[in-house]
Amino acid sequence: MLTPNDIKEELSIAYVRAVASRAGFSVEEIHKDRDSVDLKICARGRLVDDATRTSPELAVQLKATVLDPVPPTELSFALKKKNYDDLIQKSLVPRILVVFVLPEDETQWLRCDEESLVLRRSGYWTSLRGRPATANETSETIKVPRSQTFDPVSLRLLLERVAREEEILP
Repeated sequence: MLTPNDIKEELSIAYVRAVASRAGFSVEEIHKDRDSVDLKICARGRLVDDATRTSPELAVQLKATVLDPVPPTELSFALKKKNYDDLIQKSLVPRILVVFVLPEDETQWLRCDEESLVLRRSGYWTSLRGRPATANETSETIKVPRSQTFDPVSLRLLLERVAREEEILP
């Protein structure tokens, strides 16, 4: 039997896969998470005419949490120090943190019938690249703006920035 944390993790992966698929991109799962990357989202070929790179990729550190109610402007999330330290580094493939938010009531996490498949709540993204090192020993509290919804439109814009070799800033 999966634990509630296992279920949250699996649902967050399903969320990212669904968003990426809808945007027309593929998802590669990282089987050995050594540097705080759970998934890579990949576009193939030339994504935009003015791109300097083809086949852009975006690395994702994925977290899931329960929040009820969801704060109106930003989420606070305690990120493990190791993940924070990895995500602030400059890397060849840009990295973002995606926090998937679920309702407190586990029975509301997923609903499906003949007409729909509903995965409750949403994911939000932020980039930690360039932030200062933390003096904390266990975790760093990250603020993730609710305006940065992880959806097909925002994902496409993120990969277009990667293709143009532009910074991904929060």
